[in-house]
Amino acid sequence: MKKSIIIIFIFSFFTIFSFYSCKNSGNKNTADILNDTTLTIEDLSKEIRNNPKNADLFVKRSELYLKENNLKEAIRDLEVALKVDSTRQDIYIKLSDLYLQKGNSKSANDVLKKCLTSYPANVEARIKLAYLYFYIQLYREAMQEIIILERNNLQNAESYFLKALILNETEAYQDATHALKKALEYDKNNDQAYILLALIYTKLKDTIALEYFNTASNLFPDNAEVFYNRGYALQEFGKYYEAEQSYLKATELDTAYFEAFYNLGYIYANFLNKNEEALKYFSRAIELRPNSEKAIYSRGFVYEKMGKYKLAEIDYRKVLEIHPNYDLAIEGLNEVIKKQR
Repeated sequence: MKKSIIIIFIFSFFTIFSFYSCKNSGNKNTADILNDTTLTIEDLSKEIRNNPKNADLFVKRSELYLKENNLKEAIRDLEVALKVDSTRQDIYIKLSDLYLQKGNSKSANDVLKKCLTSYPANVEARIKLAYLYFYIQLYREAMQEIIILERNNLQNAESYFLKALILNETEAYQDATHALKKALEYDKNNDQAYILLALIYTKLKDTIALEYFNTASNLFPDNAEVFYNRGYALQEFGKYYEAEQSYLKATELDTAYFEAFYNLGYIYANFLNKNEEALKYFSRAIELRPNSEKAIYSRGFVYEKMGKYKLAEIDYRKVLEIHPNYDLAIEGLNEVIKKQR
């Protein structure tokens, strides 16, 4: 779950684009072109032929290519834009984003380093480079980028949050909590910082985690992720009825939240002895992810507990179709076959 949050956070960071802030060229016609939302790729191509030294035109056409999911041409236009005007720091950033969207981490790394060679105080580029190192598990290199920011007094909420992610992955949990508290000093509305801070305290078996989750649930009452993770923490501290309510809230806010539906089934089956409810929520989880081995196995386990051996057998066999070496399903299948003789 922690990984999914991180993974889920990293993915969001690299794919949200801060669409362009053009340099003022003083050319009214160019400004009109760039602000015209009705222009097509063909229109911009004509303008580029007339003015091939205008980087903004290439950036604008790149955005239109991106809207059409033509990543190759979007990248090509940004590459040309940088050749036209290598002083445009915003283009380095956009190009790194597109390289990452394509899955080309090496090119993203190269363009960010090139930007930082010329503009070492560019905080966004340095944080993105640090995230890239973090994503490929080069934690020492990622931390070095954070240290450069701190030495130059350029740290911010994002850099402290990333520092906490790195420290968390390297199991320096106390240091991670300090970094997260600093992140919250810079940005009190950072929901991800609250979630990670509370999860680390949960891992440390410190009930202060629940205080942070309560604060987060008050600050972000419409955030399903907050309520899901609060439910997880309550579950870890043995507060199953409170966990149930928090998971239910998460499913109200996000009706396709697989993990929340699965965990509801789990606590009903294993702690609250509500087998019918467990079946209901495991079945919903399976609807959302039809090939989820753990959800199908868990529903089969509940069927077995209830003496519905044929239904349990069907689920166990389904798990083994997906994952032939799933030991629990093999054991469960052998057991229900014996019970049906």
